[in-house]
Amino acid sequence: MKNFITKLNNLKFFFISLVSTFVTFVINFFLLPVKPDYFICNNLKDYDFQNYNFQYPISCDQESYYSAIRDLSTLFNEGYVYQGRPLYILINSAIANFLNISTFGSVDNFDNVIHVSIIIFHTIVISISGYLFFKIFEEKINKNYLNIFLVSFTFSVSPLFKWGSFDPSNQTLTLLVIMLMTYLYLNFPSNLSSRTSLLIGFLVLFHRTFIVGYILLWLLFFIEKKLNFKLKIIIKTIKQIFIALIPFLIYNLYIIVFQEQVPYDENSSHYGQFLWLPLYLFTSRRYEGGWHCMEIPQFIQCYLIDNFYLILYLLVPVCFIVLNLLTTKYENFQELGGFIKFTFMMYLFYMFIGWYPPIRFSYYSVGHLIILLSIFFMFNQENKILKFLYIFSIYLYFMFLNHWNHPSTLDLNYGIYISFLLILFYVIYKIGYKKYEKSD
Repeated sequence: MKNFITKLNNLKFFFISLVSTFVTFVINFFLLPVKPDYFICNNLKDYDFQNYNFQYPISCDQESYYSAIRDLSTLFNEGYVYQGRPLYILINSAIANFLNISTFGSVDNFDNVIHVSIIIFHTIVISISGYLFFKIFEEKINKNYLNIFLVSFTFSVSPLFKWGSFDPSNQTLTLLVIMLMTYLYLNFPSNLSSRTSLLIGFLVLFHRTFIVGYILLWLLFFIEKKLNFKLKIIIKTIKQIFIALIPFLIYNLYIIVFQEQVPYDENSSHYGQFLWLPLYLFTSRRYEGGWHCMEIPQFIQCYLIDNFYLILYLLVPVCFIVLNLLTTKYENFQELGGFIKFTFMMYLFYMFIGWYPPIRFSYYSVGHLIILLSIFFMFNQENKILKFLYIFSIYLYFMFLNHWNHPSTLDLNYGIYISFLLILFYVIYKIGYKKYEKSD
């Protein structure tokens, strides 16, 4: 009974996250502080709901995703671009069909039901990430309803979710990779078991970066000498990684044996992601054009330039992070160290992708760290006025922030200007507060 009540209590993360996502939806598509323009790939389609007119993004990838969500057998069509994401397709299909049955098929266009299932899926990612955030900081941040809302809404209104929650894509799971691996890192070795490895294995079928994160996690344990290089430990490590690969291997064997085709990987086959490096070193094949940057050492330069644009894009939260690091002492916060160490490992991994569309892959590591540090400092302000200025400035900035595909990266508008002005008020008040504390 106690376990049931605990599980029921944890559902509050989902429902609060659902409220956060709904508020973000209203801001994005009804209040319109900025036009919901994705600039690349997406077009805006007019919808009418209860006499309310709004525009909703339709992705150039939508039909590729939706065709499989409508009919799961599409997953096994030869050359299907998202064949490597079967559980992402399956869970969205399950949600969409459940919604369709629950509404007695009253929604004429099933694609509109899939729109909702996509939003619910991203909301689940927010709620699990929020749950893990409080598990990581459970001794330092109170898990009350207001704090849960602040965490979930910060995730929801932050750029990746603000734009990605209404788009068929599995990119929001890159946050969950960092949250889960940091949690496992900080709870070493209690949660490292075959059961955990199998969970990672199933998550790989949502987003393959989970296996990369898991391997990097074990590597980090060896680097920090939490594990030694004794044969017994090495065999155990290989065993756990193999267990994590089992669902992926079974799925691909099914495609090979029963579908009589070679599993298709769009990212490596078409874009040459990561594959470019061995091809560059050992063959004459090259990927060129677009966002490809696959020459040694130019790829590092391309990545660093993209990192710079990410910092520019998230300038207000970056300013607050720097200000708080310079003006406040934080001792014995190993949780922050966990986030930073693992994010750095993921940062190095994405460096070698060789294909650098605006900000995206920089965001999957450094961008998430900036958002997580912003949330942490949100709960560590010295008084309510500083906390209000901090929260209001960041939320205002995110609400008025354009999509990262914007040609200018950061499109300045009055909301952005006000958020910068609030930083100035924050600094002035903080200086005054420090002087008051010293004189008192």
